[in-house]
Amino acid sequence: MGLPWGCGCPSLTGHTRGLLTSLVTLLLLLWLGSAQLRVEGPGQPLTATVGQDVVLPCHLSPQRDARSLEVRWIRRTISETVHHYLNGEDLYGEQMGAYAGRTELARDGLSAGSLDLRIMGLRPSDEGHYVCIVKAADAYDEATVELVVSATGADPHLSLEGYEAGGIRVLCRSASWYPLPQLLWRDARGQHLPSVSQTHSQDQEGLFEIEGAVIVTGSVEGPLSCVVRSSRLQQEWESSLHITAPFFLKAQPLIVVLVLVLVLLAVSIGLGVYLFLKKGKLAAQGWSRGR
Repeated sequence: MGLPWGCGCPSLTGHTRGLLTSLVTLLLLLWLGSAQLRVEGPGQPLTATVGQDVVLPCHLSPQRDARSLEVRWIRRTISETVHHYLNGEDLYGEQMGAYAGRTELARDGLSAGSLDLRIMGLRPSDEGHYVCIVKAADAYDEATVELVVSATGADPHLSLEGYEAGGIRVLCRSASWYPLPQLLWRDARGQHLPSVSQTHSQDQEGLFEIEGAVIVTGSVEGPLSCVVRSSRLQQEWESSLHITAPFFLKAQPLIVVLVLVLVLLAVSIGLGVYLFLKKGKLAAQGWSRGR
């Protein structure tokens, strides 16, 4: 038996429409959720040492398979490609020359949403901000990783360079540092001594060599120390040198000459007086014999 037209079918139709609307909304939200990407980095600077390998961490959240996605790592300041992955392959056509043969996307972790990039043989020029970019057909996101690079150089080397300004010129040199360290002088009491000169240079690999000089006089007692300090590593390296008293005598040539002149003058005067008295005595003896 059919239902009469006035049985409330419009309300039933409205109810059905509401269910359909809710269902479509739910499906749309589920689709959007599956299409959206969220890329996350470490959230803090990553520190590494020159010459070693470093892994820049990046991953999808929530975890999902990234093998079918496009992954591109770039340098943020220059927007040039460090590594490019697409359709299951590494593409090197747009890669910066400085990274040729030095990068690797961790394939083992792609299925779990890991997008980590390994950089091999770290260089000072690798320091900076990197951007991990992920693209899907209908979604995009990125995360930034800051890489901080450091290198510990050689212990300070001290050498005597000669006499200067009434003292001894001492040179301190240390190489293979990154970034540029500080060079300080200390006496035996830990007091800082002023440098008379300080220079630095950078080699082709980007490592620094620093050199400083100080004039040491006899007033500086005990060992002299050269300290190279790395503010980034919060450490310092020290070498010491003890200069003995005879070196300071040679450092005073004018005083030495003056002393020698005075000694010779005293000897000359004494010899003159002696000869004068002897001559006078001989003259007196001759005069007495003549009488």
